[in-house]
Amino acid sequence: MIDEKQLYRDFLNGSIKAFEALVLEYKDNLIYFISRYTGGDLSTAEDIAQDVFAHVYVYKEKYDFNYSFKTYIFRIGKNKAIDFMRKQSRLSFNAYDEALEMSSDYKTIEDKIIKTEEKLLIYDSFKKLKPEYQRALYLYVFEELSYKEIAKVMGKSLPQIKILIHRARNFIKTLMKEEVKDNEE
Repeated sequence: MIDEKQLYRDFLNGSIKAFEALVLEYKDNLIYFISRYTGGDLSTAEDIAQDVFAHVYVYKEKYDFNYSFKTYIFRIGKNKAIDFMRKQSRLSFNAYDEALEMSSDYKTIEDKIIKTEEKLLIYDSFKKLKPEYQRALYLYVFEELSYKEIAKVMGKSLPQIKILIHRARNFIKTLMKEEVKDNEE
């Protein structure tokens, strides 16, 4: 794991290599995150991510060291993606197909079938969440951001994020219990 804050300090002191290291560390996750706002359009997400890093480069003094660099760029990425989609007059949010992609390293065919069914159940439940719940849960589970960081990225208060994630988890649990119950009957 890199020391992002030290790299950012080095960047502030003129090190282009430090900035490049930050870009290389976070660009893929940022592109994936932005693609959720662009309807899965990776080309557009890459362009927006490039704009994010250009913004950081130009306005480097705006970074608040109280937050992680990842939180900072995700917040900028979210805002730029929403602005772009507004201009395109279509805002969509796709489910997280890639994040729930199936793995092929199972020991037996039975394990593979069980794991596939479990993932499909989770995936189906996740798709039924409100987009706001999806985003919050995605940032928490897949990007491993703290509640405070998620609040910053989503532009919400800490209690609102706690409620969103709590409700999303409960909704998924309820749906999964219902599905398991229906399959047993």
